[in-house]
Amino acid sequence: MTNSPHEPEYVKPKSSLLLSIRNNFFTGVIVALPIGLTVWSIVAFIGFVDTRIKPLIPPQLNPDTYLPFPLPGLGIVVAIVALWILGALAGNFLGRRVLLFGETLLARVPLVSNIYNALKQIVVTMAQQKDKAFKEVCLLEYPRKGLFAIGFITADLKGAPSEHLKDGYVCVFVPTTPNPTSGFLLFVKRKDVQILDMTPEEGAKMIISGGMVTSNKDLKTK
Repeated sequence: MTNSPHEPEYVKPKSSLLLSIRNNFFTGVIVALPIGLTVWSIVAFIGFVDTRIKPLIPPQLNPDTYLPFPLPGLGIVVAIVALWILGALAGNFLGRRVLLFGETLLARVPLVSNIYNALKQIVVTMAQQKDKAFKEVCLLEYPRKGLFAIGFITADLKGAPSEHLKDGYVCVFVPTTPNPTSGFLLFVKRKDVQILDMTPEEGAKMIISGGMVTSNKDLKTK
């Protein structure tokens, strides 16, 4: 007997059950995957630091030598304490003299001095610009006319390039997807970029997700 056009179609309970199981499974994957990757990243980072710091600790001071189990995170604690002590020493007169002496020695090694000076300049510049860098998210036409990309304005153009590009250029970092740690440095006129009403975190989420996520609201509604 056929159903009339006005009667609703009968849905088999088995099909509804399978659909519910499938939907719940994929929902569980979406919920568990970020948690699992976050936990894995933290554990991997702790293990990476421990394997490199713990061998430097004298056996008398290393709890792993007398505890029945290894103490995870000890390397990170030691690294934090060591960096704090280094910062405290660098803040006094004697510490500054020691650092200056060390830099003088490094300056006499041809290849090492170039690497050290370049890295030091990058770190010092980033520390000085920490309140300004990556605060503006922009939209620019790249890599050709008609295509657009999201970028982060890092600073006004300075140095040797500014001697040739003098008309209001800024440095724009254009990250790649899904790995935003790599990308391209572009020199663009400020008037040619459009500042977006987005936080750097929202811009990074959009880049990492390939455009699927732009804010915390999007994460909650997915």
